[in-house]
Amino acid sequence: MKTVKDILEQKGSEIISVETEDTLAQAMLKLTHNKIGAVLVFDKEQSQIKGILSERDIIRHFAGRLNIDTTVSVSQVMTKGVTYVKPHQSLDACLQLMTTGRFRHLPVVDEEKTVGIISIGDVVKAKLTDQEMKIGELEYFISNSY
Repeated sequence: MKTVKDILEQKGSEIISVETEDTLAQAMLKLTHNKIGAVLVFDKEQSQIKGILSERDIIRHFAGRLNIDTTVSVSQVMTKGVTYVKPHQSLDACLQLMTTGRFRHLPVVDEEKTVGIISIGDVVKAKLTDQEMKIGELEYFISNSY
């Protein structure tokens, strides 16, 4: 069974982040430049996750406003209650969390240290690859057992 650790080994563990007092403009530049949908928000010491800021958070913040102020701090817009996973957790557990919580990104924390972030796209890709491999093995078994 594939785990979160398998995804991080495949994609790497780079974490794109911002600080709580960074502006939305700074965060949006990071999202755009890195072609990602969310950034982790850390305190000044980069030691503790304070939140996560997604494209969805930004859209919700600006929805219905006439004044688009990108100098607002990230801490005013971010999601504060961050759900995270451990490297040993299964991909099925991640999908369950993401579906139930209605979010697409999960930080990965190991021994109180943030070691990566995974997206629903990462999880689906890994699950599909795993299923394709299993189907190939079954086809081989069936075609060679007669």
